[in-house]
Amino acid sequence: MIRPASFVPHAQTGRCADPFPPSREFCCLGWGALTICNPMDSKLFRVEEVSHLALHVGRLLFQNNADTAHVEDSVVRFTAIFDYEAHLVVTYESLLVSVVSGEQFRTKVGHRIPSININMAAVTAVDRLIDEVENSRLNLEGIRAELDSIEDREPIYRRWGVVAALGLTAASLGRLFGGDWPTFAITLLAGAAGTWLRQELGRRKFNLFFVAFATALASGTIGGAAVRLGMSGTPALCLVVPGMILVPGVPLINGIQDMIKNHMTVGLARLATGALITLSIAVGLFVATVVTGAKIPVNESSLLISLPEDALFSALAAFGYLFLFNVPPQIAWACVVCGVVSHAGRTLCLRLGIDIVSGTLIGAMAVGFLAQWFARYFRAPAVAFSFPGVVAMVPGAYAFRAVIGWFQIIAAGAVAAPALVTETLALSFSCVLMVAVIAIGLAAPLILTNKGTAPVLSPK
Repeated sequence: MIRPASFVPHAQTGRCADPFPPSREFCCLGWGALTICNPMDSKLFRVEEVSHLALHVGRLLFQNNADTAHVEDSVVRFTAIFDYEAHLVVTYESLLVSVVSGEQFRTKVGHRIPSININMAAVTAVDRLIDEVENSRLNLEGIRAELDSIEDREPIYRRWGVVAALGLTAASLGRLFGGDWPTFAITLLAGAAGTWLRQELGRRKFNLFFVAFATALASGTIGGAAVRLGMSGTPALCLVVPGMILVPGVPLINGIQDMIKNHMTVGLARLATGALITLSIAVGLFVATVVTGAKIPVNESSLLISLPEDALFSALAAFGYLFLFNVPPQIAWACVVCGVVSHAGRTLCLRLGIDIVSGTLIGAMAVGFLAQWFARYFRAPAVAFSFPGVVAMVPGAYAFRAVIGWFQIIAAGAVAAPALVTETLALSFSCVLMVAVIAIGLAAPLILTNKGTAPVLSPK
């Protein structure tokens, strides 16, 4: 075969491959207008491009809050479509992938991941792209274009829709904790205002923890001002509930799930991130109490509402999180079902005399199995259903009150009241246990089928 072309060397040696192997690619040697071309092994020719695309797949999943096992499985599955073997190293800041084909390999280190978002539409799109590549074997150019499209895609829901939906979520959470109707209105306003501020600070690339602090301060100040004016019969909820929609529970749950699946380093990093977000929110709420003069009592208990009302406001809370997590509309109703099953199920357990930690575990396990079934039905990742389903059970109010309790203990020193110390410790341990059982409940389907867990050591 003779055609005009430039010199295209072998991927590793700089020489042409063996004559006429089965391939659509060519290795060309020549000068000037005439060049002699032999077909070249496409596996060797494509290893650079496949390794780059595999890294792109992993980065898109990880930066949109897929757990580490999901990221690894997807990268390995993607490269296997092209008969390559992938080895992935995941850190909290970047990814490193090695793609191997015989004696050929490429190792690539991804750019630093500046922040981790929660974008279920992107996670779902990447998973469906891999399915499409498996079924129709898209060419590499088409895969690259689709990955770029997923990364650049605008959010499904408009900014003001997210503001309104998160305000409704905050108000619904207030009702789930036993707040009265004036508290519903106050938290609706405070939650919407806090969400708007969070969006503005995020657009300006402010630090993650400062965004959490500033948002909690702003929404807490609105709630505290309403409390000072005597507008609510449940004043503590006016301050605490707007901070709950900042969802520190997502990195906490993901961190524990990573550790269950033996990804200890990333799991610890995610736990630290969730803990620092919680601390930032609590400090913001504490400053709001100083500014407004309102108080957040450490030992205030929540009231149980009726089961039908719990189901209604659980559905509304989950609906708001659909907007925050950018969940595709096609699966929105399934996410709402998960939200109702988790929180209303826990409330039913509490009414039957079961403690809140066990009730939380039961609710989370129900969502874990539901999410796996919905994932198979919709051909979407289970996390798209599980996170909106359980986030209303995350004990944000417990965590914030516990941090404020520790502040009060530190201020009082040796004369701190024993009741304050006891209540703060109880809140702290309850918060840790509830987050842990939520993660365990979501992972239950994989644990019970012996998938996704830490390796079992056996004697040689």
